[in-house]
Amino acid sequence: MSDEIEGQGEIAAEGARPVPTCVELGVTDTDVLSDIRVVDAETGERIDKIIFADAEAGKVRRYAVENGALVLEQDQFTVIEEDRPIRIEWLGTKRKNSF
Repeated sequence: MSDEIEGQGEIAAEGARPVPTCVELGVTDTDVLSDIRVVDAETGERIDKIIFADAEAGKVRRYAVENGALVLEQDQFTVIEEDRPIRIEWLGTKRKNSF
């Protein structure tokens, strides 16, 4: 029997929580969202203002940000959809999550 939970990534040693492979604002538990960050798999740079991220499919939906503020166009926040290699990680010693 495998130690992997489908859709939840690998289980770390000593019973740590599995890292989710897919997260979505309003769907994924807020306790989980507050403890993770989504990063570019190639650069390790954090991706902010995530709405949806699927590490296996390489899909990200996020709010556009300029100068630290959300971009507003015609009374709606601008949303960016991207196909790119990403990782979802527990924050650990990092201080800021992606949501």
